[in-house]
Amino acid sequence: MKILVTGGTGRIGANLVTRLLDAGHAVRSFVYPADASRARKLDAFDGVETVFGDLRNSADVNRAVAGVDAIYHLAAAFQGPFDNRQYLDINAMGTLNLLESVRELCPNLQRFVYASTEGVYWDARYNGRYFDEPIYEDMVSEYPNMPYLMTKRLGEELAMVYHHQYGVPTCAMRFSTVIEPSEFLNEAGLPKLFLYSATYKTYSDHKSYQMDNMPGDDRVNKDVQAMIADLVGGWDGEEKLLLSLNPNGVPYHQHFGDVRDIADGLALALEQDAAVGEAFNLAGAALFDWGEIVPLLAERYNLPYAEARVPFMNYFALDLTKIKTMLGFQPRHDFNSILATAEALRRGEETDVIPTGVMFGEA
Repeated sequence: MKILVTGGTGRIGANLVTRLLDAGHAVRSFVYPADASRARKLDAFDGVETVFGDLRNSADVNRAVAGVDAIYHLAAAFQGPFDNRQYLDINAMGTLNLLESVRELCPNLQRFVYASTEGVYWDARYNGRYFDEPIYEDMVSEYPNMPYLMTKRLGEELAMVYHHQYGVPTCAMRFSTVIEPSEFLNEAGLPKLFLYSATYKTYSDHKSYQMDNMPGDDRVNKDVQAMIADLVGGWDGEEKLLLSLNPNGVPYHQHFGDVRDIADGLALALEQDAAVGEAFNLAGAALFDWGEIVPLLAERYNLPYAEARVPFMNYFALDLTKIKTMLGFQPRHDFNSILATAEALRRGEETDVIPTGVMFGEA
């Protein structure tokens, strides 16, 4: 097949492209010109055509879509040089542009795979996410908790509407937070996700944090301020690990997906016809529990660690029963695999991961 991958040079896209090439497909990578530092990432691979363009430009999109047999729509505005209006223009209207191009130019398209997000389950009325039970695909929130997530949800809904109304063979994959191992360690070789300094940086300007993120209840705000004061007061300028606790004292517990597992799941969306018309949770074997991991890391890196409650709630796991049962997905990469690959990359060793690279840097 000839397969279009929007965002083909991104964190997930490049690792998906190598799988598609290994399966014998030809790939057209659609690249945002402003992401110049990663624009030529796939040049060394035979079978990849790079097309530059903007999802907001219909002519660019038509040029990318013409003549392809399947589409992976991974590209999206997130962080970087974008604001909320651009999120809507790129993530929602850009998806609409792609779908309209499919209607006009690809009546026999075999698959349109939309990259969605675990964020469709988060609720804007709560500061964080806390789920005692695994999250199933029917638990979508009525109010996604930031404009970016709303635009991703709109894109998913558009893709499904075009499936039901126009017959576009759509599948939506709701990614967990994706880890690309080259980004897992900081410059000192320490796991960024578990460092006290990172959380301290987030909460040290606690007044602005309260204004932007807290509900209006005075009692809640007092509890939050007490947590923030403890967090900030516990930082002495010397790096250490943080065993992050939810406001109720339960350790953080979060489902992640190694980029290799995410790419594997995306490949199955094309290979299995059962994917059409469905939305799937897609995560890896990386279920991180701070209460278990932080003490092990403290011993591994010879660092002290502290415990502290954090105002942002974080306790959840995605249920993967549907994708395992319908598509045969089997995640391979847990915490130990991610850490081992991250350390191998830091040593300059060759691995099966294409590193993300510098986003939005100069060519």
